[in-house]
Amino acid sequence: MKPILCAIIAFCSFAASATPMETLLTQTIDQRVKAFRDLKMQGAYPFLARTAFDKHNGLQTRWRAITTMGRLDPEAFRKELNRALESNEWFMRDAALIALQTDERPRAVAWSMKLLDDPALMVRTQAVRNLIQLRATEAEGKLWEAIFSPKNFRGRESLWVRAHMAEALAGFSGPGRLKKFERLLMDDDERLYKWAITGLEAAAGYKLGDKADPIEVRRQTWLAHLGVEQI
Repeated sequence: MKPILCAIIAFCSFAASATPMETLLTQTIDQRVKAFRDLKMQGAYPFLARTAFDKHNGLQTRWRAITTMGRLDPEAFRKELNRALESNEWFMRDAALIALQTDERPRAVAWSMKLLDDPALMVRTQAVRNLIQLRATEAEGKLWEAIFSPKNFRGRESLWVRAHMAEALAGFSGPGRLKKFERLLMDDDERLYKWAITGLEAAAGYKLGDKADPIEVRRQTWLAHLGVEQI
């Protein structure tokens, strides 16, 4: 068989067996990042950029395109990620925050801190998760403001994002923060107590009671120790 004919047959066989790029977006993040990295010179990057902002595509497809950009090459997709972070669609901002986890740390922290004030609860929650993952102690002051912000309540009901904020603050705790965590320990939201106790332990440098005790028992032990009337 002539060499040219062999080459044509081989190419056609590859093209017929190749997975369409749209299908790749249904795979797990690790699988699709590897696949798109292998397809870099075959239009994968323009495909992801086009797919992410095509409103004819479904939410999940667009979200996956954005998160893939971050794992694949956040620097190459800087323009697209900035556009997503400023999108008026909450899921685009959420996806872009996830994409930032593998971007340059100062940029990721800055955007995560900014979106702590986002109007969408899901986006605010992802911003906090980013700050936890990035060990962004520079965000501590902003988090203390946010955890008591009216935006993170629905009427008098505490929203779930506050538990994530308490987790972040407990991880950043140290000397001089006893009063702050005492306030969390007296909050109406029981989801905060575990993290308030963790923060108190880090601030005080010691632990009280048995870790196996119920949270409410440990809470009352700390309140008594701090001289706060048990409630």
